Amino acid sequence: MRRTVFCALILIIITLSGCAAAEPLPGEELILSARESYISLESARVEIINDMTGEAEQVFVFKCDEKGVMEYSYVGDAEGIHLEQYNNGREQFTNDNGEMSALTVTDRDFTAYSRDVPYPLAGEGLILFYKRAVERESSAVTVSGGVTEVKHVYSPERLGNYDGEGSLEGFEVTYRFDEAGEFLDMTEVTSVRNGNDVEVHSYTIYIKERNSVERIENPVDLSKIPE
Repeated sequence: MRRTVFCALILIIITLSGCAAAEPLPGEELILSARESYISLESARVEIINDMTGEAEQVFVFKCDEKGVMEYSYVGDAEGIHLEQYNNGREQFTNDNGEMSALTVTDRDFTAYSRDVPYPLAGEGLILFYKRAVERESSAVTVSGGVTEVKHVYSPERLGNYDGEGSLEGFEVTYRFDEAGEFLDMTEVTSVRNGNDVEVHSYTIYIKERNSVERIENPVDLSKIPE
């Protein structure tokens, strides 16, 4: 999860504190409910699609056992970097662009995750919302065909440091909900200036197989792990 525009932004917002106490923003209750629903899931499959290519650049699947221990797999591809990882709370296997490694719970660098201490992509920060950075006057709720869209336009200056190439020119998020107010998906559009050029990047996040993941597959080829 490095070097992509999506991840540079998600890491900023995951590390920011919660919502500022102020008048609710358009659609705020729907977003907060979606965040609560997501972190209550026992399992799910998250797909982050690059809307420009139609490819899934990141796929994250997690499942918590009866003790709350989180097992997950992650596969990401972006800008020539390929990352695979599997962690079941006792052991971890990683393919970092061809560099293979394995850790166990006794290793110093090993990290186990749980329902109470989730892997970042299993936390509420996946559904981005940083109230203090939203430009209220540019945000709105629209309803069409039974789908409610909530659009939030963010102030780049209020988001903090952008950990990517170029400078952040604009960032907006469109959340979609069904007639019952259940979260469908969300699209993040980012504008980044590099010199005289402005690049636009768009990613859509889908949360699938909610509470229905039966097994987590290890994407890492264990035969290539050094002894």
